[in-house]
Amino acid sequence: MIKRIFVLSLLTSTGLCCMPGYEMERAKLRQYLGIEWIPKAMDKADATTPKFIRHSMDLNCDFKHPEDCRWMNLKGVDSLDFHLFKKEDHTPFPVVQVRPGPSKVEVGDHLLFTGDRKKSNKDAILASWPIKCQNSTGLLTFTFWIYNGARVEVLMLEDAKVGNKTEIRFLPEKLHVDCGTVTMDTECKVEIPPREEPFRLAIRAYDISHPEGSFVMVDNIFYEAQLCKVAIDFGPNFETEELKTSAQGSPVNTAADLSCINFDESCRWRNGGHDGTLAWRKGVSRPSEAVMFNETGTYTVPKGAYAFLYIEQDHSTGIRRLVSDPIDCQASSGSTLTFRVWANKGLGVDVCAMDLDMNELECQQVSIERSPAPSTHHFSYTKNFMYGIKVTVADHDRDHFLMLDDIDYEATMCTEAFGSLDFGKGFYTTPFLGVILNRAAHSADDLACDFSRRGLDCFWANLDEENTHNKWEVGLGAIDERKFEFLTHKNTVPTSDFAVARFPKSKGPKTAAILISEVIRCMYEGASLGLSFWRTGDAILSVCVVKSFNDQILDCQDVGEGSAERIEVDIPNYQEPIRLALKAEIPEDLEDGEGLIAVDDLVLSGKICSTVAFSANSHHSGRLSGPKSLKTYEQADVGPVQSTANHVPSSSTPDSNVCRLLSCDFNNGHMCLYESHRVANSVSMFTAFNNTGHSMLFERGKISIMESSVFSLNAPARLHFDYSMMKGRAQVHVCQDSIRQELDQCYAVKNTEKVKLDGTFAHDFIEILPSDTKIYIIVKLGEKEKKSSVFIDNLVLTDIENHRIC
Repeated sequence: MIKRIFVLSLLTSTGLCCMPGYEMERAKLRQYLGIEWIPKAMDKADATTPKFIRHSMDLNCDFKHPEDCRWMNLKGVDSLDFHLFKKEDHTPFPVVQVRPGPSKVEVGDHLLFTGDRKKSNKDAILASWPIKCQNSTGLLTFTFWIYNGARVEVLMLEDAKVGNKTEIRFLPEKLHVDCGTVTMDTECKVEIPPREEPFRLAIRAYDISHPEGSFVMVDNIFYEAQLCKVAIDFGPNFETEELKTSAQGSPVNTAADLSCINFDESCRWRNGGHDGTLAWRKGVSRPSEAVMFNETGTYTVPKGAYAFLYIEQDHSTGIRRLVSDPIDCQASSGSTLTFRVWANKGLGVDVCAMDLDMNELECQQVSIERSPAPSTHHFSYTKNFMYGIKVTVADHDRDHFLMLDDIDYEATMCTEAFGSLDFGKGFYTTPFLGVILNRAAHSADDLACDFSRRGLDCFWANLDEENTHNKWEVGLGAIDERKFEFLTHKNTVPTSDFAVARFPKSKGPKTAAILISEVIRCMYEGASLGLSFWRTGDAILSVCVVKSFNDQILDCQDVGEGSAERIEVDIPNYQEPIRLALKAEIPEDLEDGEGLIAVDDLVLSGKICSTVAFSANSHHSGRLSGPKSLKTYEQADVGPVQSTANHVPSSSTPDSNVCRLLSCDFNNGHMCLYESHRVANSVSMFTAFNNTGHSMLFERGKISIMESSVFSLNAPARLHFDYSMMKGRAQVHVCQDSIRQELDQCYAVKNTEKVKLDGTFAHDFIEILPSDTKIYIIVKLGEKEKKSSVFIDNLVLTDIENHRIC
């Protein structure tokens, strides 16, 4: 049947295909092969000016989009052209007559067709785009079909310049087309030998000379090879120009002078050195995003103008560096150079600090793999130097490019202005987080503070939190050591967080910044406050002692210049509750004064009166039931309890009204002036039961709270109480003022793990200060316990010598 096909005659002029009389031949191709001609489909590919391919895969083509294929009909050296056809139906190709390609072709597949029905021998050549260099054996794989004596071969061509014209020359290599032992339903392969000179591949259909018609079809071309000498095409609109900037070798005045974005006349970077003739240029257009993705793996491209360097394969005359204008002097904290870089694989780049003779002082490798993320480089302190960006490694088997943009330089120059508040660009302050919780200090160690965690753990806080102008803050970040030493006249620099009070220059009086401590119950002789101290400008620092309840100043000592590394300030002996304060200020007679006070590592030496939260040894009474009295106080190791008849009240005697508010024996089935409310996630509460305050703790009620009324105490006092447990153990805590604080900041009753679980009462007490205004007794179910009954009894207020008040 196939011998009856009248093959369409496709001559050199494609216009003949469209002349009247060829519809019958196309109809037969449609009938017997199921393919249809697509008019002018190869015109665009044939009219393209070929360029060197970059990768072997560029020659892969299935002809679905022939305009994107790097194959074209070769003009002037053959007698026929290849034309594009499309498979329209499922008609199989005759296996015996049309081979060696597969007989079944998917509907919608595209393929090239050439043929004739004249007796004279005709041929058609499909040529690839040129390959600049190939350093390994390549493999060309493709599918073709021949009919009625037509044949196919693969050739190697070269474009030869003859005067102003380019001629096609056939290279002598004989290439074997291997279609396997069974030349049916198969694809064919051809090995392409390495070649250092440019060449092109060609698929030639020939012996098309049967009078009844013969033809060749080609499809699915794939090429694998290791190419070299690949030129990089950045797109049709890509342009560069000579790099011209304002860099003339003059020293920069500020760090901002070396920042460069658009590489215009304000930029202080230029070509430098005598390393070679290849110079940096200025890129003035955006490169193709597709090309950048193929070369660097990112679609991100430089914005605006940028520095551009192109290195051709086998370049051997050296490459110039991109160098900055010199820096005479910068601060001892060093400097940071940041820029974005794009480069293709196989290129190594370093950024160096160089002396004025371009001798390298310090070099760092640029991580090309992180492109286009900013490449940041920190350099040590030096002077009389400049920066240079240089190429260190290049693969000589291919072309390379390097793009550089968004240069930013951060450093403190010696020529930049100083100010009393200027510790460098890397230094900043943040709010001081310490707060006064009316926690009395138990020992001198409690008042130690290194201001870590922004002072959160310190027993110090700003006195006036509402003062938004002059407050103590925490200094953070990198300090410019040269500026710091210049301003403070000290060689030591804070190595971590520290407290700072800043006073900017402004007209009018300035309020003081006061850092105040928690309450110290009393202080013995020989106490002192040690601290590291720095000052700048007009600021002065005083260490003060103030009363605990009204902040009245009792004593202030000006620390002066503080020339020593650390200073020690003696604290007078006070037998009453006090607070310490650090007072930073500008003298009142300096209306436009400016300055800064910095302190660190506060340490209180000496012994302070302990604000014992509970008695040292809990006393276990033998009382299980029966009448209640103050007898347990006399049995405890807290000193004798004296009657009010033998005690003469004084100004240090607690107010009897507070005694009546806080004392309770839970008789007559009520809670006196104490209240108990449910807390979140717990249903347990205190209630009056059997002449005690009782709470049952269990799975759904693990916490219970007893809350006193608000009181105002005029002198330190003690609140005594008894407690017992049954069925399981519980933790007992007493908190002052705020239930919102964590339990570990409250006072924990000692020896609860030793209390018998038979209802035996134990005794303890808490000391209360005039700064306290409320008491909370909190019980919490012990770990691994299922339930516990807790009893509180005999709440009695005494003075600090255990004298009864009411």
